[in-house]
Amino acid sequence: MLIGLGWWGFASLTDATRELEEETRRTGDLSVEYKDVGAFLSTARNIMVSMEVYPENYEGLFGVTRDELSLAKRQMNLIASQYGDNYPEEVLEPLVSDLGQVKDAILELEKFALQLGKLKDNQKPPADFFGKRNKAKSEYEDFRENLKRSVNNLEALSEQFRQKSEQEVVAKWEDLKAREETNGFFLLLGVILYLVLISFLGFGTYRSFASPIRRLEKAAADSIDHNKPFLMSETGPYEIRSLTRRLQGLVIGLEESVELRTRELRERTIQLQEEITQRMELETQLVHAQKMEAVGQLASGIAHEINSPSQFANDNILFLKDAVEGFIAQIDQTENTPDEKEMDFLKENAPQAVEQAKEGIDRITTIVKSMKNFAYRDATSEKKPNDLNQAIRSTSVVATNEWKYHAEMQLNLDETLPMVPCNIGEINQVVLNLIVNGAHAIRDRFEDGQKGTLLVTTRHYPEKNCVIVSITDNGGGIPQDVQARIFEPFFTTKEVGVGTGQGLAIAHNVIVKSHGGQIWFESKPGEGTTFYISLLMSQEKE
Repeated sequence: MLIGLGWWGFASLTDATRELEEETRRTGDLSVEYKDVGAFLSTARNIMVSMEVYPENYEGLFGVTRDELSLAKRQMNLIASQYGDNYPEEVLEPLVSDLGQVKDAILELEKFALQLGKLKDNQKPPADFFGKRNKAKSEYEDFRENLKRSVNNLEALSEQFRQKSEQEVVAKWEDLKAREETNGFFLLLGVILYLVLISFLGFGTYRSFASPIRRLEKAAADSIDHNKPFLMSETGPYEIRSLTRRLQGLVIGLEESVELRTRELRERTIQLQEEITQRMELETQLVHAQKMEAVGQLASGIAHEINSPSQFANDNILFLKDAVEGFIAQIDQTENTPDEKEMDFLKENAPQAVEQAKEGIDRITTIVKSMKNFAYRDATSEKKPNDLNQAIRSTSVVATNEWKYHAEMQLNLDETLPMVPCNIGEINQVVLNLIVNGAHAIRDRFEDGQKGTLLVTTRHYPEKNCVIVSITDNGGGIPQDVQARIFEPFFTTKEVGVGTGQGLAIAHNVIVKSHGGQIWFESKPGEGTTFYISLLMSQEKE
């Protein structure tokens, strides 16, 4: 009904609009017609005005008048050919006749003007000249009055057509507005009736279906969420009653299934927790084992590092022993008292020997302390605030024998670096792996004894809440075709038996999974590689 009412209103408005468009177009045509008729009227009046305005002795008077007469004739032909339906013959024929008579009268007057102009000085016109000219003027006046009346009649008729057209457009416009108001009223009434009907049907539907379904949903929620018995009487339409019976059976079966599945999930959760604990312990043991493996591989180099300052300190201590014995012999004035030259030598070199012995012992102490710091293992894998710079120094000392023959080690450490929450033992292992890998890359590139450069840098970025460690070498770089696999377990580019392929995999696991940080690299084959480690300043993973 609403669609039908809307269609009826639309069709009615369309008809009224089309009628208004037609009337407007016709009015536009009439405006053009009115303009053309007005142009003719203006030309016709100019003919009469020119004869009155210009003096009789004006040479161009009759030329101007003839031009106006020719223009008026063309305009009259245009009106007769295009608008003949609106202007009957009894209106146009007098105009044509009057224009012809006026033209003849003007030509007659022009003849008299020409005769008067041909007279020589002191020559008089014929005796009847002025009488005939006055008669021609009188005839022109009569013809002009006739033309004036005909022009006024045409103007009145044209004005009548224009006013009638405007009145018809106004009437059509008012009719269109009236139809719009009527249609708007009926459409509004139809919409109100439609809303009332929909509201009635919606309320009836709610009473029949929605309300029982809502009670059914509440009973099911109470039973499932609050462990209440499912109490719901079978009311409402057949579909609701059937749904109530089926839902009641489903809830009872679901309670049993939930209880069974909850028990299974509880057992599975306990099992998973045990497996997770075991896995974390295994990962910690794997990192420590790999660290101990690295220590074992570095053992000979570390022994050499300790042996050299030990021998150096021992030689200086033996010299000091001889010096002390010489000093005592001089004090006691025994037979073995050194001569003056030997005493001068002992006095000159004894302080230097003491200092050199001290330096050797300090070097041994540094190596042992670094080994102790490096081998530290936190059994609980707890992340505590640690001095990351000191850990890097200790690790570089432990790995000295791996890089000292192939590279120059440069430590560019941020002295304002705050304490970083981490498992320092695991971080030591990661840094060691990267330093050793860099040293090996330099060794493989420079085979002629030339040394490369290892650069370890630390920086704190407060705005990003992290610390970044970078290890840079100028070795041969990582080949493009293996860069995507270097963090895979057991993947290695070294010869069989030389590398296990676990170093970078463990480093990735420690940084990303254990510490919630990031590890990535930039490498240019033939130029070198830089590894970056990002550690968060908070223990929460961001």
